[in-house]
Formats: sequence, C-alpha cells, structure tokens
Amino acid sequence: MSQDPANSFPDSWRKLGEIPPCTPKMLLGRGAFSDVYRWNKDGIQMAVKRIRVTDSFTPDIEREINIVTQLAHRHIIQCYGIDRDANHVSIVTDYAEGGNLDDAALRLDWEDKKRIVVEVARGLAYLHSQDIIHRDIKGGNILLTRHDEVKLCDFGIAKIIASATCASSYVRKGTTGFMAPELMRARPAYSKMSDVYALGAVMKKLVYKDRTPPDYEAIMIRCLDEHPEKRPTAEEIVGAFHVVYRLHSIDESDQVKTEQELSTVEEFYLGCWLYFGSKDGTDRAKGVQMLLRSAHKGHLEAQAALSHIYQSGVGVLRDYTKAAEWLQMAADKGYAPAQAYLGEIYLTGGMGVPQDYSRGLDRPEAAVNQLHTNTCRLLGMVSVIGKGVEKNYEEAIRWLRLAAEGGSTKAQLVIGLMYYHGVGAGKDYTESKNFILMAASQGVPEAHNILAEMHHLGRGVPQDDREAIKWLLKAAEGGHADAQYNIGLQFSYGNSVRKNPSRGRMWLKKAAEQGHLEARSLLKAIDQELSDPVEAFGW
Repeated sequence: MSQDPANSFPDSWRKLGEIPPCTPKMLLGRGAFSDVYRWNKDGIQMAVKRIRVTDSFTPDIEREINIVTQLAHRHIIQCYGIDRDANHVSIVTDYAEGGNLDDAALRLDWEDKKRIVVEVARGLAYLHSQDIIHRDIKGGNILLTRHDEVKLCDFGIAKIIASATCASSYVRKGTTGFMAPELMRARPAYSKMSDVYALGAVMKKLVYKDRTPPDYEAIMIRCLDEHPEKRPTAEEIVGAFHVVYRLHSIDESDQVKTEQELSTVEEFYLGCWLYFGSKDGTDRAKGVQMLLRSAHKGHLEAQAALSHIYQSGVGVLRDYTKAAEWLQMAADKGYAPAQAYLGEIYLTGGMGVPQDYSRGLDRPEAAVNQLHTNTCRLLGMVSVIGKGVEKNYEEAIRWLRLAAEGGSTKAQLVIGLMYYHGVGAGKDYTESKNFILMAASQGVPEAHNILAEMHHLGRGVPQDDREAIKWLLKAAEGGHADAQYNIGLQFSYGNSVRKNPSRGRMWLKKAAEQGHLEARSLLKAIDQELSDPVEAFGW
C-alpha cells in the first residue's frame, strides 16, 4: 500500500503506546480470524483483539472505524485505541472480568437475568440510535463486569475489519440459533429488528429449566415474532420491563392510580404481559381490559392483538365479528400486518368472513412491503390454480418467489417444483435446485427427497448416487414415507449401498406404518421369502 492507513487515524488512538505481542499466558481466546488477549497497561486491565487482515484497508473502512470508536455508552464495551502492522489490526477495549453471559447463566437468578436483558436492550437502543446494527447478538458477545453489568462487544470495528479485509470474509453474519427468519433467505435483510430477534433468542436460552416469569415470557414471545415489524424496538423492551417493575414495586393500594397514569404504549405492554403471560388465566380479563384501553386510544398493535384474542376465544367469548372489526380498524389505519392478514382471511374465508378473492387481492402491497410470506404464498397459489382470478403463471412465480425469499418453505417447494417440471416456465433445474436447497436448509424432508432424486438423475447437479443416498437418508430420518420406502429398497437389495437386509426392513417397516402401500406389499413379499419382488431404487 502507498500509505499505512493507521497514519491517518486520530492521534488519540496512539496515546496508549506500543501494544505488546501476545504470549500464551496473556491469551484469553482464539477464533478463526483473531486472537484475544489481556494486557496490563499501567495497572489497568485491558483486552486486545488482534485480527488477521489483508492489505485491502480502504478509506471507507477507516471512516466506519472512526464512527464506532466515538461510541460511548455504559453498556457498550469501550474502545480505547487501534493499531496496525503489516498483517494485523489490534483493537484495545475494556476487559470484562465477569466473562460472558453463556458462562454466567447458570449462576444468575431471575432478577439478575431480567436486569441483564434490560441492560442489553439499553445498549442495543443506543447502537440503533446511532444507526448501527450489531448483527451478532448472542451470549458470547454479552460480556459482564465483576458486578455483572452488561458490556456488549464484538460489533462495529471487529465486523467492519473482518468482513472487509479477512482472507475469507463472511457472507452472512450472525450465529445459527440467534438469526431471525428474514436472515435465512437468499438475500438476508438485516435490520434493527433482526437484533431484537437475537435478543429474544438470548432470553429463551436463559430460561433453561426454570419456570419462566410471565412478564419475561410475554416480552420474549414478541421479540421472537417471525414478522420483523411486529417485534418491539430495543427502546420499547426497556419500557415494557419498566412498566412491570413499576407495578411490582408499588403498594397494592396505589396500583389502580398508577395504572391510570400509564401511557397508551405502556397499557399495551401491560395488557400483553397480563394476558399472554398468565399461566392459570387469572389475569387474562385484566389484560383484555388494558388492551381495550390502549386500542380505543388508537394503538394499532393493541387492536391487532384484540383481533387475535377474540378469534381464539381464550379468556373471552369467541366473537369473530369483533375479531374482524378490530382487524379492519387496524388495517384501515395503515397497519401493514393487519392489512396482510385481512387479505389472507378474504383469500381463505377464515374467521367467519366469506371468501372473497377480489377483496383479498386488494391488499397485495402490504404483503410486498412488509414481506408477509404466507400472504405472498397464498397469492401465488391463487394465481397458479386460477381461483377467483385468471390463471397467471407469471404472477404466480412473482408472488411465490417473494414468499420463498421471505422464508416460506411451502413456497420454496412449490416454485422449485414448477421449475423442475416446467410448469408455467421452461424447465430450469438450476433454479429448481436453488429453491429446493432453501427448503432443505430449513430441514424440510420433502426437499431432501427431491434433492435425492436430482442427484440420482443428474438434474441440475452432477449425477452422484452417493450424494443421492445422503439426501434420501435425511428425508427418511425426517419421516418422509417415500424416502423411507426407497432407502429400504436400497439396503434390502444393495443398490448404491452395501446390502443390509435388517436395516432395509427397518426402513420399509417405518414407511408401512405411515400407510405406504408399496412398503406393505414388499414387506409381505419378503416375509413370504419371495426373491426380487420389485426393481430397486423406485423413484
């Protein structure tokens, strides 16, 4: 490089002096692209993250690093400096003596866990206010001080450098189990709400074997909603816990007065907590009353929640008319989830509403803009079969593609099979494989079975019976009866696998137990000691 980028960094970044090399005694942890070690600087314990880099250190990266190093918040790990040599970038931060949340979880009580969740949410709210998305919230990235105070780490600088300069940069950032559904599609849509989903996953992991407090569970469920726009913001999570703490900390005689002073948003969260968090149902009626207060003041999420409650009939008399009225009210005010769900109801004729395709198709933009995958899938299927509208494969593929990329496994399978068989478009085994792989990555046995056929026949992939058997076993283990029958044939007659009659019989029996007629016939033939009753590999 013509100029060392570190030379253009602010002088304050180099006031720490020379950062010493790491020794085995100083090492705290080692990752794929970095090492973390402890540095005692003039009696102060600091952590140094040393990241292996290439020479593609651009001015854009410098600008982003400059922004991140300006961050200052009680629950964000503080960055004190940065240095670079030919092959490494070293980042100097606070050293958190309490370890990470994963290691500490078992020793924490519920009050500590709730406080930690609030502190994580506060740290996230600060990052989000600076338009920074963390993208990897998990227990390992939630550090604790010696007093168990939260310090969020491994965001900003580490991601900027690692994703832009490491020899093998990340394609999809995040950790399996903490990634929101919208991040699992072909083109991940990162947002502040994907951070909130990850926080919900952290909350779920903290539950362990304990009985979950109702306030905690109600907030956790909302964080884990599959629709990003239905999740609370980090700031709202802090507010929701604050409402609960207020009501827990006051005398019963003052509770009614306090409830009267709640804001519309606080009424909504308290209503959700009382209704959805009630294990024995004793607080549901009070929860409904609180949601009604919020809904009558125009809170759209409260209106949508009441629609769900009246539709379910849990804690109230089931009333489809009221359910539809509340949903219509939220939809008319522009609440996209309600618009999409209302469109879906008209398409299917659910919730006591007559089936009306024209009204259902009136609301497609809500599904497009908010990625309501189930609505997109329904619109696609309506166009495939020509129900209520003229059959239109081009329109069907448009909607199904949106639903598939939004994570709908049903849409992924349908559009994959359309390309596979050439329905509505020319046969395209490559496109078919891409969509089927999406469903397979989410553990769908039908997708595993189709991939087995594709590898067996060499469609869209090189012909490879060994790979076919691998996918066939996955489908069989997932309970797919045809796959169980076919793998049973393979082991019974030794085609593409080593012959193993007992294992073959086991899989045939599993298929027969699911009502697979060919499997039943074959088992009967085997029992009667008939030889080669059918041709093996019966795809």
